[in-house]
Amino acid sequence: MLKLKIDGLSCSIKSKEILKDITVSFQQGEMAAVLGRNGAGKTTFIRCIADLIPHQGSIVLEEDGKKLDRSSIAYLPQLEKITSSLTTFETILLGLTKTLSWKVSEAQLARRAEAACFLSSVVCLRAQAAFA
Repeated sequence: MLKLKIDGLSCSIKSKEILKDITVSFQQGEMAAVLGRNGAGKTTFIRCIADLIPHQGSIVLEEDGKKLDRSSIAYLPQLEKITSSLTTFETILLGLTKTLSWKVSEAQLARRAEAACFLSSVVCLRAQAAFA
């Protein structure tokens, strides 16, 4: 089972404390919402989880007790205007690939599609069949 454990998460930006001592855990299959007014730190919280900004505290992603590399966590920000011809699914796959090059192999695309399905706890056909 996939788990995300956050312990004592704190973050300051330009000497302003944004997050202070947040401790929470999430398990595969759970649905959670991050709520708050504008400027409360919701995006900062998500960006800390994705390891995009400096922070203090512990953020651990594990599967069946085995610690996973946090590079498997990706961040796809909300966009007001989309000027791409990518489908929604392709855009999500792009967010799951931090080191995307211009050449994406079918195997890499299939692995990312399976990861997207796994992370959303949606039963899906094997990626190989979906791209055939």
